This record gives sequence, C-alpha cells and structure tokens, in this order.
Amino acid sequence: MLWGVDVWRHARDTVRSMYAYIARRILEAIPLIVLVLVMNFVILHVAPGDPVFLFIQGGGGATEEYVAQVREMLGLDRPLGEQLLIFITNVFRGNLGFSHFYQRPVIDIIAERIPITLLLVVLSTILAATAGIILGVFAGKNPYSLVDRVNTVVAVFGYAIPIFWFGQLLILAFSIYLNILPTGGIPSRAMGGGSFLDWVRHLVLPVISLGVIQLALTARITRANMLEILGMDYIDSARAKGLKENTVVFRHALRNAVLPVVTVISVNFAFQLTGAMIIETVFSWPGLGRMMFESVFRRDYPVLMGLLIVMSVGVVVVNLITDLIYAYLDPRVVYE
Repeated sequence: MLWGVDVWRHARDTVRSMYAYIARRILEAIPLIVLVLVMNFVILHVAPGDPVFLFIQGGGGATEEYVAQVREMLGLDRPLGEQLLIFITNVFRGNLGFSHFYQRPVIDIIAERIPITLLLVVLSTILAATAGIILGVFAGKNPYSLVDRVNTVVAVFGYAIPIFWFGQLLILAFSIYLNILPTGGIPSRAMGGGSFLDWVRHLVLPVISLGVIQLALTARITRANMLEILGMDYIDSARAKGLKENTVVFRHALRNAVLPVVTVISVNFAFQLTGAMIIETVFSWPGLGRMMFESVFRRDYPVLMGLLIVMSVGVVVVNLITDLIYAYLDPRVVYE
C-alpha cells in the first residue's frame, strides 16, 4: 500500500514539474517573440516601397488628398513607434490586422493556408525522419558496406543540391517527360479533383523536394550515433546474454542513438515550417510560404507580420514538444 502511495506521489510530482516547466518555457518565449516582432516590424517599414501606392494600384491619377486619406485609413500616417505599439497591443488581443491586398482580416487568411502548409511540412518531415533513420541504422550496423556507401551518396547528394533546382528536375522528369504527376498546385474541386489519390499525386514531388535535405542530415547523424553506441560495453553485454541482433540494434542501441536525432528532426521541422517558401513557389503550392513571398512584393505589412507571428509561435511550440519527447525517451532528463 505504501509502495502504491509513493508511486502516486511520484507521478503527481512529475506532472506538476512538467506543467511548471511548460509554463516557464512559455513565459520565456514571450520576450523572444516580442523581440522578433519588433525587429521584423522595423525592417519591413524601412524597406523601399510604399504600400499605399500598391494599395491604389500604382497611384496613377490619384490626388494627394486621396493618397493622404488612404494612408490615414491604413494607419501609416502615424509615427513608427506608435504604429509598433498599436501593432503589438493588437497582437496580444488576438487581432493580427487587416490585409491591404486581400481586404480581409489577416487571421482568416492565415487560417486558410495553415492546413495546406502543415500537410506539406508534416509529410516531408515524416519521410525524412523515417527514411533517414532506417538508412542510418543499417549503415551504422554495416559500416563500409554497400548500404553505407549508398547512405553516403544519398547524404552528399541531398545536402548539396539546391532544393529549388531539384524540384525543377523532378518536374521535368515526372511531369513534362513522363507526364505521370502534376507540375504543381493542389487538387481543384471545381475541376472534379479532391480525391485521396489526387492529393497524393500533387504531394509526391513537393514532399520529396522539401524532405531530401532533411533526410540526408538525419541519415548521417543516425549512422554516426549508431557506430558510437554499437561499440559500447553494454551492447557487448547484451550480445553476450544471447539476445537477438535485431533486439540489440533496435531496442537497446537505437533508443540511445536516436536521442540527438530527435533534436535534429525538430530543428528540421521548424526550418521547413519557416523555409517552405521556395518549394511552395516552385510547385505553386498555396501555403504560408508562397503567401509570404507574394506579400513581400505587395508590401502587405499586416499579412507579413501575421505570418511572422504564426511561424515564431510554431517554432517555440515545436521546441517545447521536442523537449518533452526528449525527456520521455531519456529518463535521465528531469523537469527543473
């Protein structure tokens, strides 16, 4: 009975420590997010170009009174410091502003694009993590073998090739010459698309293009960790006990070797979340990255700042989840 009470107390203390850890990490992230907002706000507003003239389609024939009226309507007539204060206050109230170009609330525009970007990023991360770990495990288990050499070639190729060029090569090969996959975009319900198979066909090329660099990095790090872990004494002891080789490799070695890989995967996910703009542009994928690329040329400041907020918060959340997963996989890690 006493043992059961101790277990319950330990579980209760662990949950409390975890909640305190999460709360502290969130509080620590707030100043960082504010700093990111301030820096990007200043950079965007001092950049060349006037959003007012883009808003009125170049300003041809517009009078000075009309330009001043539009500037006042957009809030761009106020001092930069006042604009920044109003913007940060609105953000903490849940108001990301009103788009100059789309003529809609920014939060609604971003909410429509988030699932599309997450679908691409999550699938590319799963592809890179799964294939990279499998390739790295077998390469580390059989060093200098054919599998290891293939791993090296794939890693060097994947890490060195520019993703935009690789994406264009895939389009040339599978869309132009073989004509078996679409060149880009997403399935259109208006054209009778939208089925599961149709989504798969549209996802294959952008997912491979976005995941190839992360796959290469994951495979190389997994291989290096497996080589180190498989040479340790406790692995020799496990083999001396008569355990099967697969049990030794996947149950004992991989669990310890995968710990640094978890961090790499989380960093890759955050990188893909914020850096999918190139692939989304190459494949005409209507996600957050492509919207950011287009908003830069339109000088649509509210949309750009809203995207920066969403991506910054996304990176913080991914890092927090990574820390929790790391603590679950490694019992030596405690919430402090």
